[in-house]
Amino acid sequence: MILEKIAIGIAIFVSYFLQTSVDFFALGRIKPDFLLLLSLYFALSRGSFTALWIGFWGGLLQDINLGGVVQHAQNEVQFYIGTSALAKTIVGYLAGKVAPWINREANKLVVVLVFFAAITKGIIMFLTVAIFHSSAHASALVTIVLPEALYTALLSLVWFRLLEWAFPISEKPSNLAIIRRI
Repeated sequence: MILEKIAIGIAIFVSYFLQTSVDFFALGRIKPDFLLLLSLYFALSRGSFTALWIGFWGGLLQDINLGGVVQHAQNEVQFYIGTSALAKTIVGYLAGKVAPWINREANKLVVVLVFFAAITKGIIMFLTVAIFHSSAHASALVTIVLPEALYTALLSLVWFRLLEWAFPISEKPSNLAIIRRI
């Protein structure tokens, strides 16, 4: 139990490192959201509660990295602490609630889920920044959120296989299997 939490913590830091420090996966300004992929994997395999916490801590770690953004025109610093944490928490929770109806073996269905989860995360972040900071531009939904969602969804095919190796899915026996053993 504790060893698994330590392994999940390490996975959060590895995902954070890949997302913020490594430009190998970048296509111009677009980078895949490894922290969202980690949260979605755990939403599909362990449920909404685990995904909620992974999304929160991963998003908060990402927000702390962003720090303040300097607005040169107004000569002020705006802080966006909490936007990623809120978005990834909500998306992880919702994906966990949808997970019982998703066949994890159907790659197309998982890619569609990841795509819509990434779009939802982008919209939540856009609305949060627009409401609290009034510095969001609607063009970011098309130029940043949509390509990032597509790239993250396509990368999920490979990334989920690696996560399955690191965190095997333990299927709970159904009631019928328990009855057959008796």
